[in-house]
Amino acid sequence: MSIPPIPSLEGSRTLPLFPLPLVLFPGAMLPLHIFEERYKEMIKDCLDNDRLFGITFLDSKEGWPPPTARVGCAAFILATVPLQEGRLNLLTTGVMRYRTLEYIETKSYLQAKVEFFQDNLTDQDLNELADQVTTLYRRTIRATQVIQNNDLTEDELPDDPEELSFSIASTLQLSTAHRLELLELISVQARLERLKKMLQGVVGQYELRAAVHEKARTNGHGSHKTLAQLLENDEMTR
Repeated sequence: MSIPPIPSLEGSRTLPLFPLPLVLFPGAMLPLHIFEERYKEMIKDCLDNDRLFGITFLDSKEGWPPPTARVGCAAFILATVPLQEGRLNLLTTGVMRYRTLEYIETKSYLQAKVEFFQDNLTDQDLNELADQVTTLYRRTIRATQVIQNNDLTEDELPDDPEELSFSIASTLQLSTAHRLELLELISVQARLERLKKMLQGVVGQYELRAAVHEKARTNGHGSHKTLAQLLENDEMTR
């Protein structure tokens, strides 16, 4: 598959928006199925231009559109698969975060003036912290695979601390509140420290469950709380 170049993003610009009940991180892959007429039009316009649109978390309880203060992430269209009746399957990837400045409603789909931003630069060596987060993450994933009776496999993780923080944040089964918190942070160190704290709060419980599961695999029955639920419980006990 030939992947077109991703354009450089900086400053502010008008961006088509696709509000969804999910949080997209830079570097994460996101498949989408497009069937509504307004989003068919949006994707056509995106393909005719720079293949970019924004994903902003949409909470059905908040109404339409999402609050302008909410941080979102630009998605880049990597590939399209045309279907019947003009529907499309897309493969996209998160590119860069943005803050919505104001909404523009001149087309059938929502647009916004957004301002792109990156993490604050730092000269601090974050490799040791990144290694600690990686170790905790791999321990949690291994325990999860044992509990779910999956083959033990380890995905490759980025070496760059910023890319690592987004990769782990996008992979973990976190609550929306946690995901939005991690997306909004503008410090790699702060994001890694938050991930470290989250993982420290649950890795022991996961490894204990994995050990019990191994012993009682044939007849054991136990609670199977998700990582998001364990993190919520950990927050409440602080």
